[in-house]
Order: sequence, then C-alpha cells, then structure tokens
Amino acid sequence: MFGSLSLDDPFTMLLAALATLMVAGYLVGRVVNKRRVQVVSAWLEPGMRSLGGAPTVQAVNRTAFRVKVTQARNPFAVVTATVVLISRESLPTWVWELIQRRHDLLVFHVTLKRAPAMEAEIANVSSVPGQRGEAEAKLHGWTTAQVDGPYRVFHSATTAPDEACALAADVAGGRFAPWRVAVRRHAPHLLVSLPAPDIRDVSSMELTRWLRRLVKQLQADQGNEAY
Repeated sequence: MFGSLSLDDPFTMLLAALATLMVAGYLVGRVVNKRRVQVVSAWLEPGMRSLGGAPTVQAVNRTAFRVKVTQARNPFAVVTATVVLISRESLPTWVWELIQRRHDLLVFHVTLKRAPAMEAEIANVSSVPGQRGEAEAKLHGWTTAQVDGPYRVFHSATTAPDEACALAADVAGGRFAPWRVAVRRHAPHLLVSLPAPDIRDVSSMELTRWLRRLVKQLQADQGNEAY
C-alpha cells in the first residue's frame, strides 16, 4: 500500500510547481501569440494592399491566420498570405523550437490571371516545406535539374530544364530565401513557403515587390508587359 500524499510532501509540491509552470507558460504563450497575430497582420496589410483590392484578415485557429486579396491587379487575381505561428502555448515545445531556431511560417498562395507555362518545384529540403515539395515532385515523377546551392529543382516533362533553373537562380539570389517555391498550371499557380521575415528589418512592401519580380520571371516567356 502506498502512503497518502500530503500538501507538504516534496513530490506533491513538485507536481504543483510543474502544473503552475505549465499553466503560466500556456497563458503567457497565448498572450504572445495573440499579440503576434496583431503585429504581423498589421505589418502584412500595406504590402497586400499594394497588390490591389482590400485585404481581409481571417482567423484559421489560435496559431494561424490568413490575409487575402481578391480582384488583385494584373498579373495577380487572388493572393492569400497565411501565417502559421510556432507553438508558444506549450512551454516545453516553445523552448524546444527556440533551441532549434524555428520560425513562424509565411505561405503565399497566388492565383494569376494567366496560368504559367511551366511547372516546377524549387525546394530547400533542409526544411519541412521543402521536403513536402520534393515528395510531391517525386510523386509526379518529375525530372531533377542539376543546380548548385541549397535548392533542389524538379520540373515536369513539358517544362524546359533551363527555365526551371533560371527561376531557381532568381529564388536563390533574392533576399527572402524561401523554403519552397511551387509552380503549377492549375490554381493556385504559385505557392511560396518561407520563414516569416523579421518585421523590424523589412517591410511587407519589399516582400510583395519581391513576389512581383518572381512572377515576372515566371511569366517572362509569355509576353506579359506590366507587373
């Protein structure tokens, strides 16, 4: 028979302390994430507005939200930016993600007014989004193009390797170092996954200008004139 535990028992006191720490960590993490949603959505708004139309903010859950622009200016039709925050509401997970230098995730889903002629995956497979891109390309049976640097490049049978490599070079040479860039002929035509930038050092206007340049490179062979 085990003896009954009292409030003065060291084990009981340890459990109480751990429970208090977890509850406090949850409350602090929830407040931090709520504040983070407000700050990042306000930061995103000018850049998304520059694409045309009025951006709308939608909550997905406590750790994710999206900012969407419909009826965007040419060459865009619809642009959605989804932000997925790291798990701050679980203290052990939050500490682990800080140790691993994890970032909040920013994902753009872009539907263009004219579908691109190429299909490709540009993936940094050291990241989870990049690994997903590689897996999807292999599922399609796409060809691997040989490039230097951190990215692996895959393209469909109807896409010229040099076109995919040129887009990869543009991605690698930019400021934002996305984990994954996926190009499809069906909507959404472009998916870009990247670590959320440090909003103290970069504006969302710079980010959307980079996105426009990426689309310009993507559609360069289609004779589009205005971006």
